[in-house]
Amino acid sequence: MKKILLGTTGLVGAAVLFASAASAETPKVTVGGFADFQVGIMSDDLDAAQRAHGFRNDTEVSISVDGKSDSGLGYGAVIDLEADVTADADGEGLNAARTYVYLDGNWGRFELGSNNSAIEALKVDAGSIARATGGINGAWHYFANATGSTYITTTGLVQEHGSLLALGGETTENVNKITYYSPRFSGFQLGVSYSPDSTDKGQTVTRSDVGGAGDIFDIGLNYEGQWDQITLAAAITGEFGDADTAGVNDISAWNAGLALGYMGFSLAGSYGDWDDSLMAASLDQDYWTLGLAYDFGPFGASVTYLDSDVEVAGGADNEFDNLVIGADYELAPGLTPYVEVSLYEFDAPVGGVDNDGSVFIVGTLLSF
Repeated sequence: MKKILLGTTGLVGAAVLFASAASAETPKVTVGGFADFQVGIMSDDLDAAQRAHGFRNDTEVSISVDGKSDSGLGYGAVIDLEADVTADADGEGLNAARTYVYLDGNWGRFELGSNNSAIEALKVDAGSIARATGGINGAWHYFANATGSTYITTTGLVQEHGSLLALGGETTENVNKITYYSPRFSGFQLGVSYSPDSTDKGQTVTRSDVGGAGDIFDIGLNYEGQWDQITLAAAITGEFGDADTAGVNDISAWNAGLALGYMGFSLAGSYGDWDDSLMAASLDQDYWTLGLAYDFGPFGASVTYLDSDVEVAGGADNEFDNLVIGADYELAPGLTPYVEVSLYEFDAPVGGVDNDGSVFIVGTLLSF
């Protein structure tokens, strides 16, 4: 399958490039981004010798280069630069979070570089309708304490989620990959990503078959439809790859989700199954989500919930659940203050560390 995908990618890429050597105009460069300031107030079972509040700043500058040839080929690049005084907290990168080039036309779109995969773009779950910082996939984890035990704490599949020991780790989310998106036909769109190695990003090429994973395929099928005031979004996504560590199971994970909308209200849910991906034994890992949101002009609010289980030795499960309530208001074009509260619980019955806590966030997002 890998050889077929890579061969097809090369043929299509060569064909469109040779067919559109002449450009109608110089590509346009657009600068945008965001600046997000957050005040966190938190309390959990592991906060001994820690203050109960903190400030967090997250800033990113995005540069988009967009051109179109005389034959209709769209092409360009996206460079999302990290613009804070520290490196990215989730391990996405020191200088940039995403850097890739793209080619598109009536045949679809290719994205080539260090970028998120097709399954992140196409998936549907409760986080898809969350407001404020993103609900169950939002900023709560920057202020919470990790327990040192293994948990699924977001709705991502294996590479998007990152380490089960960390909260919000994204070190493998934007590894070097080729992604293809089909045009949307009758509401359906297909996306496929291929990554040679889970440790290669940017200029790093390890070629190592030891540690991490390799030959990773991310596949997603998404549907969007609307009938009068009723909207429907659905998706099934899957991830498959080879483990590069002896005695560890290959990646085999999937997620299915559905979202319904009517007159400003949205209801969404999903189920995800990691099987025994990257585990040394045949142990189950799964999660489910549920969310309700309301959008009324400049105001939006949501309630989202995540429940997950990671089987450990002895047949018991490390259980995690998180209820997040958030609201935001567009005060002026691009300026959106918000509030959010997260109530989370980590439960590790076999030699692990439990942790119950809450995080309250007040923030202001400036998008430009």
